[in-house]
Amino acid sequence: MVQSNWFHYEYRKTSTDYFREVFHAHSQMELTYVHEGRGLLIIDGTSYSIEPSTLLVFPPFQMHRIQIQVTEKEPFIRSVLTFEPAVLHSYLNDFPSLKGFFQRLTAQQANVHPVNAMAETEPFVALLKQFGSTMGSRREADFEENMGVFLLSLVHQLKQSPDGESAFLKKHNHHVEDIMGWIEKHYMEPFRLEDLAGELHLSPYHVAHLFKESTGTTIVAYTRATRIRHACSLLRKSTLPLSEIGCRVGIANPSYFSKIFSQIMGVTPLTYRQHLVK
Repeated sequence: MVQSNWFHYEYRKTSTDYFREVFHAHSQMELTYVHEGRGLLIIDGTSYSIEPSTLLVFPPFQMHRIQIQVTEKEPFIRSVLTFEPAVLHSYLNDFPSLKGFFQRLTAQQANVHPVNAMAETEPFVALLKQFGSTMGSRREADFEENMGVFLLSLVHQLKQSPDGESAFLKKHNHHVEDIMGWIEKHYMEPFRLEDLAGELHLSPYHVAHLFKESTGTTIVAYTRATRIRHACSLLRKSTLPLSEIGCRVGIANPSYFSKIFSQIMGVTPLTYRQHLVK
């Protein structure tokens, strides 16, 4: 494992037990390469299948959740890299095309393919392996320079990736997608499971059970995460008071809004907003 205040990297991190995250987001860019493991990614109201030899790409502040079905024969092995995008700015100044690509990749409104097929033989994966095997032997005084070169090389390889990544995006369960779509339309309203079930012509029990079985989380938890995702958007794009933002995303109680926001994002709404304007 290699880490600093702005950079964290673990090569071939292994989990042998059932792996399930909570919905979360962070200020760093995240690149996770799945060497082994099969499961589900939920991001921005959509679910995707995760399979071996795939690269997961998460721009800053993008809420996501990974669930992997681990077995004795197939553990969850991944290489995880998170870093603050700002650390690459000075390195990219001499590469305008690459800089533009990276800025689009990290933009809040970026239309990034979250799941991309990538064979273990690809140069991007070779860079992950090379860095993971040699970093421990490098001088601490060269740490920042080595990080910059490594990140610059990875972004270059991403830019060189062929088009057609959308061919590898796999929707999960149509009912689950319908449930997520309904929540996306009604997240600002008081949530009633009966209303959701009625519109989908399913029983409330069946809706709740199906969603929990497919995603590993409850509809209530997902609804909260959706509300906070939209709250993050309002915090980025507006100067509305926090109380007004809470109302607009269906959480009228200011203290409860701050509590739920902090649980999901790891910081208060005010701290989140202050971080954006730095």
